[in-house]
Amino acid sequence: MGIKRLKKENEFLNMSIGDMLAKFDTSKTKKYSQFLVKMLNERIEDWNKNNILESKTSRQDPIEKAIPSNSLENNLVRTFICDWLFSWGNMERFVEFTELMEKGLVKENDISKYDSWNMLEMQLFEAKNREMFKKSKKEIHKIFEDENYMIFKPLTYIASCSYGYQTKWCTAMINEPIYFYNHSRGILIYLIDKKENKKFAFYKSAPEPYEMDSEFSHENYVFKTYNQEDKQIDTIQTGLPMNILQIIMMECDTKLPTTVPNYKLFSDDEKNIMREYVGKLPEEYGAPRIKMGDGDVIMEETVEMEEPTAIFTVERRAPALNLQPRTVRRIQESPPQPHEYVISELTEELTRRINDLRNDSHNDLP
Repeated sequence: MGIKRLKKENEFLNMSIGDMLAKFDTSKTKKYSQFLVKMLNERIEDWNKNNILESKTSRQDPIEKAIPSNSLENNLVRTFICDWLFSWGNMERFVEFTELMEKGLVKENDISKYDSWNMLEMQLFEAKNREMFKKSKKEIHKIFEDENYMIFKPLTYIASCSYGYQTKWCTAMINEPIYFYNHSRGILIYLIDKKENKKFAFYKSAPEPYEMDSEFSHENYVFKTYNQEDKQIDTIQTGLPMNILQIIMMECDTKLPTTVPNYKLFSDDEKNIMREYVGKLPEEYGAPRIKMGDGDVIMEETVEMEEPTAIFTVERRAPALNLQPRTVRRIQESPPQPHEYVISELTEELTRRINDLRNDSHNDLP
């Protein structure tokens, strides 16, 4: 569908800058709008005199290549569309998408089937990383599969994006690999319901090495279930049969010796990528343990923080941070008692003083 037909079917697309200016003119014939047009022409002339026509923006910028910022007209278009209607990121991806569509590199080439920015972004990402996506189909740890269900752990970021397509899971977000790698410290499981065409994600944090000897640490790691909209739901709401849920629960039971966090199943290359985004792997934090009495433990170490670098075709728009080495302190307190029995020393002291005042007041009564 070309722009002429779009304008015919959507009247608002025919609105010009003149129409916009005329809306401020309260006269019936809009006869005073000529003043605004005159002021606009002066503004354009002044802008052209005082600005260098050659753009200073990188030619690698998709929007700059499509609409150079070397005229006031172009800057009006860029600002209105990218700041007010959509966003700079979405329009950059749209320009790239149109270029790849014209080259026949996008799998879904029927533009009428696109109904969200997420779908466009996913198709663009897949087109730019075609070979990686083909390989990613095998980059999983399969737990169970029959004619109705497939249960597995994603072992690469690309595999997570590929199998998490058409979901809103943060672990499958394009250009945001840090969420996947953070969750890979624990147990992250995807389930595909082939019969109902549904997907579910299951997650449970794994205890860090320094927590393994704690009697209560396992209770702090709650098993979570998410639907395709990334809404946390009760596991029973999935409608999955009990034998399937039992397989998932067993895989997430951190007390079993066979249960391991996802990252431990990664290839060496994927572990290196993970380090670039989240730092050292949990077992690499070999900090000394210092007993402080009453069961308290302080762990201290110096962590070298390195600037992440993109491995895939990932756009990084935020400025790089110059992260310096810092000291990380993890404090593990004594196990808390039930709250109804826990009274702080301060509270005990206040209670004692209030009772003393009450006793004094009773003694002062005649």
